[in-house]
Amino acid sequence: MVKRKKSTSTGKTWLWAMVTSALLVQVPGVSLAEEADKQDQFSFDEVVITANRVPTTAAKTAANVAVVSREQIEKGPYSNLGDVLRDVNGVIVTTKGFAGAEQTIRLNGDDRVLVMIDGRKISQPQGASGRASINLNSIISLDNIERIEIVKGGASALYGSDAVGGVVNIITRKGAEAKTTMDFSVGSWGTRNYGFSTQGSENGVSWYITANKKEQDYAKYNVLNPALTSGSSKGDSYRWPNSNYEGQGFTMRLDKTIDDNRSVTFNFEHWDDEGGQPYSVSSAYALSSVKSAKLSNNWALTYDFNKQKDVPGFARIYANYSNQDFSGTYKNRTQGFAYQTGWQLGDRHKVVTGLDWEKGEVLENTYHDEYYDIVNYKNKSVTNTAFYLQDIFTVTDKWTVTPGVRYDHHSKFGGQTTPKVNVNYSADSSTDIYFSYNRVFKAPTLDDLYYNMDYYGNTWKGDPNLKPEKGHVLSVGVNKKLNNNTSVTANCFSSKLTDAIEWDYDDSYNAWVRNIAKQKKRGFELDIHHKLSEHYYSEVGYSYVHTENNENNAGYVVEENNSQPNGYRVKVGYTDTKWDVNVNGQSATGLSRNRFIDSSYWVWNLAANYKMTPAASVYLNVYNLGDKAYELTSSGSGNSRGNYPMASRNFQLGIKYSF
Repeated sequence: MVKRKKSTSTGKTWLWAMVTSALLVQVPGVSLAEEADKQDQFSFDEVVITANRVPTTAAKTAANVAVVSREQIEKGPYSNLGDVLRDVNGVIVTTKGFAGAEQTIRLNGDDRVLVMIDGRKISQPQGASGRASINLNSIISLDNIERIEIVKGGASALYGSDAVGGVVNIITRKGAEAKTTMDFSVGSWGTRNYGFSTQGSENGVSWYITANKKEQDYAKYNVLNPALTSGSSKGDSYRWPNSNYEGQGFTMRLDKTIDDNRSVTFNFEHWDDEGGQPYSVSSAYALSSVKSAKLSNNWALTYDFNKQKDVPGFARIYANYSNQDFSGTYKNRTQGFAYQTGWQLGDRHKVVTGLDWEKGEVLENTYHDEYYDIVNYKNKSVTNTAFYLQDIFTVTDKWTVTPGVRYDHHSKFGGQTTPKVNVNYSADSSTDIYFSYNRVFKAPTLDDLYYNMDYYGNTWKGDPNLKPEKGHVLSVGVNKKLNNNTSVTANCFSSKLTDAIEWDYDDSYNAWVRNIAKQKKRGFELDIHHKLSEHYYSEVGYSYVHTENNENNAGYVVEENNSQPNGYRVKVGYTDTKWDVNVNGQSATGLSRNRFIDSSYWVWNLAANYKMTPAASVYLNVYNLGDKAYELTSSGSGNSRGNYPMASRNFQLGIKYSF
């Protein structure tokens, strides 16, 4: 174990801030006339798909929508999907400080979030941590992402279960020009990243293929709670034992154009990794050789039709497979079919309708230690069939009303109807005000229904008679373009959930699952995007989330595990034809001192990209510039706080070459 003492002064933080400022100010200004507005994260004129299932201008969606572009991903300080999403105002990503650690997302303070790739669900039927449906670390690398659309707020009327907090839709890149790109980088702690992508198009067939490999020898963390690490002080840096990591992935998208209105697309994503899994900085397991391995293979075949019409349609079949080995073997599979079509009825009505069918099954759920293999359950499945209908009704030039309804029939609990109504008012050419009401639900996971474990006298039991979690979400917001350089978005929401599913524990650590809880959430978001000059841009964001839980009708109490009651995002950047340099700051305040060591933190990251030639560029990413000790996961109360500190300062230096 390597330890170094860290000064308690703020001198080092100020030094990094001055170095960063110098980079932003001193990079050369080149070719003003060629500069474009690529730095904007949110454009009101941008067309998005996820919020209404059909192409809609962002400002007219009547929803709280954020878009992350390919340019942002390529030029930002991001090493994985969680890094990208964490940089979006109002998004909470929970994780631990070592590579390969599970990452789950919260939107509007809720971890019941639907994650999709090109509009198809990739949720795991057995579930992830908490009420989340997917571990973000089981998803593809960043190289094949065209953009990410994030819809914050209930969306069950269009997407069914899981979309209580919102939807994340990862849209992949389609092959175009003949181009191959090689990407190689090295970094702190023996990090090596290898990337390859190739694309092209010929005779109506296009392809986009990527391959990636990531390696890291170990990780370091900064001590949060000295009581957990003998002989340490807060802020000391330690090497985390058993924190090596290796992962590799492959993605492929093939498109065949039939004619102007029809095409066929095949998608495939593969990812597998293996790494050490420190349970916590205080646990003896952190010194052991416990490993975690994940494998995922997803594919989809989509037929698109009516592509040139106002309401395009598609038919899709897909399958997802996941196998995780971490103190056991956990295999699951999802198979599905989706069909959507619609019509433009006159000048006023745009009707969308569709059918979804999905089967989720757990093939094996086995826990093992050095002595026993315990089969919790296996070969259990559920199916869900759904029909949805939506009408985008243009009442006048200023008013648009979008009612919708979805009916789901689940093989375990029967029918569930979720209506919605969205209203958008265009006050003028630069101002849109919206209101939305959505009924939402979350189906029990297969772990909730069938988990059955008896281990050294302790039992954990699921319940096949669970009801779905049900509730509603209200949202009001405004999109305002102040001028050509400045835009503002604001949103407030309120949600209530009944029959919330909780695992209840007794004093002997026996556990069983029940519909015992109620939840209330409310919050507010404000985003400001301002172009300072031809080359300089800035973004500022604030979010507030307040969550209360009521278990067993004992009364509502504030949730103390909330890692971002007040969230702050700041980004300042410089861009021209040669350089793109940006610094982003992420902060949270109001954390409970019963669950977290500190009530607040600020973390800064730096990304610098330099285009040497049209074919070659170099980049530098520095994470945690100020080398701060902070945490994103609540690991318990008392002396167990601070068990999962985030990584200390580290860097990545790389080169890209295209031909």
